[in-house]
Amino acid sequence: MGRISDLPNELICHIGSFLSAKEAALTMVLSKRWRNLFTIIQKLHFDDDDDEGSGSFDVFVDGVLALPVSSRVKEFSLRLKNAHYDCINSCLCNVLKRGVLVLNLCIQVADQGGYSLPLEVFNCKTVAKMSLEHGFVIDLLPVDAFLPALKTLFLDNVRFYDFGGRCAFKTLLAASPVLEELCIYGIELERWKWSCSVSSPTLQCLTIKRRQWTHYNEDNGLDTRGLAYDFDSISLDLPGLTYLEYSDYVPKEYIIVNLSSLVEAKLHLCVDEDRTWDNRDANDFNPMNLINGFKNVQILDVSHEVMEMLYVFQEVIPLFEKLVHITVSFSNCWFSLPVLIEKSPNLNTLVINNFLHYPRQGDRLVCQCVSDYSFLLSCPVKILEITKYRGTRGELEQMKHFLEKLLCLERVVVHAWVRGEAKMKLEADFQMLPKASSKCKIEYY
Repeated sequence: MGRISDLPNELICHIGSFLSAKEAALTMVLSKRWRNLFTIIQKLHFDDDDDEGSGSFDVFVDGVLALPVSSRVKEFSLRLKNAHYDCINSCLCNVLKRGVLVLNLCIQVADQGGYSLPLEVFNCKTVAKMSLEHGFVIDLLPVDAFLPALKTLFLDNVRFYDFGGRCAFKTLLAASPVLEELCIYGIELERWKWSCSVSSPTLQCLTIKRRQWTHYNEDNGLDTRGLAYDFDSISLDLPGLTYLEYSDYVPKEYIIVNLSSLVEAKLHLCVDEDRTWDNRDANDFNPMNLINGFKNVQILDVSHEVMEMLYVFQEVIPLFEKLVHITVSFSNCWFSLPVLIEKSPNLNTLVINNFLHYPRQGDRLVCQCVSDYSFLLSCPVKILEITKYRGTRGELEQMKHFLEKLLCLERVVVHAWVRGEAKMKLEADFQMLPKASSKCKIEYY
């Protein structure tokens, strides 16, 4: 202990950051100097997968409660599978009074009703980053809910409800006046009871990501017939948003879409199995407000389902004048590519994020939908990237059209899915292809 006391204050503080709550409390009793140095605890962490023996969480809680009143905690992390809620809440409320900046909670519960957070969580004046995972049900926020420092919010498998006419999700956003990043994972919006509106004037980054592509019904559980109740519309009123990653089923309509500052978007949007993109008249399906919301986007990454949507609505989709970089995927047909190319007059980089050609059908080497490739002649693309290239005859035929017709092409990046002699043959085949642009260089990976 004497040797440690001789160390500089900064190093002692660093050592103290690795102590558990109980160890920190005992250490501060031993030394007046350490008591002053350990008033700021860098991180308190408990994970019941790492701690063995019954009562280990109770010991952790006792250590937290034993900390001096003057102690501050920068980061608090709690991962639990089973524990008494009263014990969790007493520990959590104690930490919230200690100026916590980062709050990570992962509490899995068997109870279908979920675990309700203490209302003090939504009145913490210091927390800047909050992560809530697994099993939380948020149905009620205090009337005076206020999170003035919260900039980043991660929600994983969290459900919101409308309690007494007050939408908990809407209240949470309104109580976070400086929120910049919102991530919603394991999303099942159709199970929420909410205002169907994501609205924030300060939000810059939004991730909505679905993991399980199944549908739920509140009465019957899994429902394979279609989306459940209260999923007819969504509004996205986010004037400051610059980044959007959106992976989910889409509702019938987007009532309000305000994405005027959007720079980059990554989209994987599907209709449920009772609908298709081209039967919109029968189902009153209209995603046009959403499509128009991307008219200012500069970087776009879209799944093959979104490409199909753009093709179906090609007559009314806007001109993407600011779009310079696009990543596209296809299922087995390229019919939607000309539509997007022609709507992107300033496109610089085109990334094809799958195989360049699928196994031939009959005598066809290329997709008949784009067999003349005339749309490429006016395409300004300078960089072409293929993420999966096997060197088949069909792929080589596709590449021949790209190289012959892209007049501005300067760089081709090929990620080969073959090695050894097969890759050497692939490179040799490329060298034989004619190029419309004398500046074109090919890179292999």
